[in-house]
Amino acid sequence: MNAMELELSLYDWSALPCRRCGSADHVPGELLRMARAQTREEAEPRDIESHVLQESWATPTVVPVARVLMAALADRSISPEARNRFLDLLWSFVIVDDDDLAEACKDAVRAGTWSLYQEILSGESMGSALLAYWLVKEVETAPARVERLLQVARHLLPEDLHDED
Repeated sequence: MNAMELELSLYDWSALPCRRCGSADHVPGELLRMARAQTREEAEPRDIESHVLQESWATPTVVPVARVLMAALADRSISPEARNRFLDLLWSFVIVDDDDLAEACKDAVRAGTWSLYQEILSGESMGSALLAYWLVKEVETAPARVERLLQVARHLLPEDLHDED
C-alpha cells in the first residue's frame, strides 16, 4: 500500500456527494486510474470534473480528493503527466467559490507543502513547477520561505513569472 491508497481507504466514498452520480464511490477508481497514467490524455480527470467540481462550484468531496492528491504527490514514481493533472486539480480546488471548501483544500495542501517544494526544485517539469509554485504562494504561511524559493528556483520556473503573480 502506498500513501495515496492509504488516504483513499480513510473515506466512505459512497457517503460522499457527486454532482452527476448517486455518490462519489467511483472517485477512488478514477484517482487510481489517473495515478497510473503515462500520457496527458490518460491522465484526464474524466470522472472528477463535473462530478466533484464543475467550473468553480464544488461538492464537499473535493476535500478528501485534495488530501488524496497530496498523498499521491509524495510518490515520485507517479508520471509527470499525472503529477501535472493532480497539481492542476489542486489549484482548481483551492480557488473554488465556496470559501469553507477552498480553505479546507488549502489545509490539505498545507499538510503536504514540502511535496510542492520538491516538485518545483526537481526541475522535471516547468508546467508542474509553476502549478506547485502557485499552490505554495497560496498556502505558505512564511513569506520569507516563498521569497527564498523564488531566489533559488527562479531558473526552474517560466521566464514570464513575476514576483507579484
